[in-house]
Amino acid sequence: MKLILTLIILTSANSFELKPFEVPVGMSCSQLHDKLVYYVKNPNYVPGNGQIWIQSFHNKQPVGGYLCESK
Repeated sequence: MKLILTLIILTSANSFELKPFEVPVGMSCSQLHDKLVYYVKNPNYVPGNGQIWIQSFHNKQPVGGYLCESK
């Protein structure tokens, strides 16, 4: 059995791309996610403006979430 981590890359306001990565043996999906994704504070955030205070990225592309599945 192998684990596949799939990052949900946001390509525009209403579309996305799925980017799969094979999880190395002995590593969890969360551990690989932490190696692939970095976080940046949103400079436009102020309490109450409806924006998130931190944004996640992979290779300078915004990440909307991730999936982990075994195959």
